Amino acid sequence: MEPADQIIRRADVLDKLSEIVFETDPVGNWTYLNKAWTDITGFGVEETLGSNFLDHVHPDEREETVLLFLGVVSEGIDYCHHETRYRTADGVYRWVEIRASVLRDQAGKIIGNAGTIVDTTERRAAQELLFEHNRILELVAQDVSLEEILGALAQLMSLYGEEEVSVATLADREAPLLNSESPPTTLVVEGPRGGTSAHVGAPTVLAAIGRPDGAIETSFSPRVLHSFIDCFRQKSFAKVPIRSNKGGRLLGFFVMPRPGLKRLEQAQPDLIPRGLDLAAIAIERRQANDVALHRALHDPLTGLPNRALMEGRMQQALDSAQRLKESVGLLLVDLDNFKVVNDTLGHEVGDQLLQHVAGQLGGSLRKADTVARLGGDEFALVLPGIDGMAEADRVAGKVLHRLREPVDCSGIVLNPDASIGVSLFPQHGSDATALLRRADIAMYRVKRRGGGHAFYEPYHDEERLSALELAAELGRAIDSEELVLHYQPKVSLVTGKVVGVESLVRWRHPHRGLLLPGRFIPLAENTGLIKQLSLGVLERALADNVLWRAEGVDITLAVNLSAHLLHDSNLHAKIDESLRSSLSAHGRLELEITESAFMANPEGAIEAIRRLDSAGVAFTIDDFGTGYSSLSYLKRLPARSIKIDQSFIRDLATDERDAFIVSSAIDLAHNLRMDVIAEGVESAAVGELLRDLGCDFVQGYFYAAPMPASELLPWLLKQDLRLA
Repeated sequence: MEPADQIIRRADVLDKLSEIVFETDPVGNWTYLNKAWTDITGFGVEETLGSNFLDHVHPDEREETVLLFLGVVSEGIDYCHHETRYRTADGVYRWVEIRASVLRDQAGKIIGNAGTIVDTTERRAAQELLFEHNRILELVAQDVSLEEILGALAQLMSLYGEEEVSVATLADREAPLLNSESPPTTLVVEGPRGGTSAHVGAPTVLAAIGRPDGAIETSFSPRVLHSFIDCFRQKSFAKVPIRSNKGGRLLGFFVMPRPGLKRLEQAQPDLIPRGLDLAAIAIERRQANDVALHRALHDPLTGLPNRALMEGRMQQALDSAQRLKESVGLLLVDLDNFKVVNDTLGHEVGDQLLQHVAGQLGGSLRKADTVARLGGDEFALVLPGIDGMAEADRVAGKVLHRLREPVDCSGIVLNPDASIGVSLFPQHGSDATALLRRADIAMYRVKRRGGGHAFYEPYHDEERLSALELAAELGRAIDSEELVLHYQPKVSLVTGKVVGVESLVRWRHPHRGLLLPGRFIPLAENTGLIKQLSLGVLERALADNVLWRAEGVDITLAVNLSAHLLHDSNLHAKIDESLRSSLSAHGRLELEITESAFMANPEGAIEAIRRLDSAGVAFTIDDFGTGYSSLSYLKRLPARSIKIDQSFIRDLATDERDAFIVSSAIDLAHNLRMDVIAEGVESAAVGELLRDLGCDFVQGYFYAAPMPASELLPWLLKQDLRLA
């Protein structure tokens, strides 16, 4: 026998199921029912056990059910599956789907049956509703316009009421429900959309007029409209509301003089409710088609036009531009680091960011322009009738400025950025396909160089083909020995000594020679290979460090870290393991993360950096000054240093604005108890100026160029960097 505790555990599991699990004896009396029996039927389990299952089957289906049951328990079949109706405690019947099979004892004798019962009432109701919906559509919507259907209904009512009948449908489909069945006493009349209107009160749309002589009006001249209004002004009239069968939403009115309504009710009392039902179906069908068309042509998340609608509007703009000899601009906008937001903060935050971006894009343009979401984090802007390249350039700059404004998404402040590719008609193509492709090429070129916007140039095509080939080869290169590390020394401006090195990855391509990171890091980001590449660089740099320490060289090692890897849950464990085997001194490993990547998800970055900081890893904010950092985040960040971007260092000795920016950044960092590293130093004058400004460390060709590991160790040994 089954142990009691196992029986209890099995019962607990079965009681958690949403479908009924049952057992019966050979004559159909219930011997077991789980808790779902009560949830579905309302009958208690204890009161049901011992009764026969046929007590609950609908009378019309008992005979068929008995035959199926006998077929199972008489060994004719081992299994049956059918649908029937079961009575519930409140006296109604619900459709259920039953699957049953025989129960046998150890000798093989049938001792009953067992199975499951699933409530299918809602599913069948939905199926029946769909059937009825299709049937009604066949009756009232065989390629017939709404106005014709409503006109025929109005004419039929006018025949029996011996008065004119109109159908006025609401212009606002979201109109609130009326508190009373007695509508306002003023009829409002508008002509069809775009037509002549005559207003008397709040707006509705006059869809059709039916007359006793058989005439039906579905298009309205001013004469017809004013004649109709005059007719109803001379008499007391009634509005009969047309309401949705679901929820009672007000859809419109049948309007007729009150004497005619009385005659109609006496002659054909069923005609009004039937007519109302058919009118409601026809109106809702039109509205549903409008909604379906809108959904087919718009993005559900942002409400913006989708690719199909954008291409249609693009073609309209091109046709008009050809006639009027105008230009059309196309801007392709792709958010930077959006995948990081989705991966680290979740799709809910990502969706909020996309909705915000959609609003910012729409607020940047004219009414004649089109903003569309093409998918993911990619948007398109169609600018018809613009004044050539200058205006397109101005709009692209304006869009970028608006997109870069900080946004609060679920309490997290994000600093979005984007890359924009621009193409123009007729310079860059004569059709939508060509312009999209060339804007896409320009956009990816911008993304590779780090953001901003740019116009398409013919030579971009060759670059794009080269990039596609490189992307296909990159996976192989990561797994082979083609990726190599060079190291650039970091020098203290206080002592003049080398205090560390930064690892810089290179690709020794078998045919293209030595490729710098700008050629392949963006490809790794876009193809999902960046984590694999970053981990490979980190492991190789730590291995080289082991060799240096074996020779007595004690310096810090800086490794660039992708934002994707920063939020990898396995990173902490990987680095902790590597530190134990290579860097014995606390703080000898520095990870550099770009300011823009940090600001894409500041809260997540702060948490990850603090976790690694506790393991002895130091952090540097790279490219400082290019990512719109927020002081509220920087002051909370446990970073050791900031690295000022070389764009501010290159002309430091000759540009007063750069000098002011660098001086301010140094003061800010020191006040936050961070060191300052300046990269890209290429002259003694710049080095001396940085020292005077209080900069702590420098990197650049003036001090040492990046060099392979094989050349670095001999160079370091000459610098007297041996351990004490």
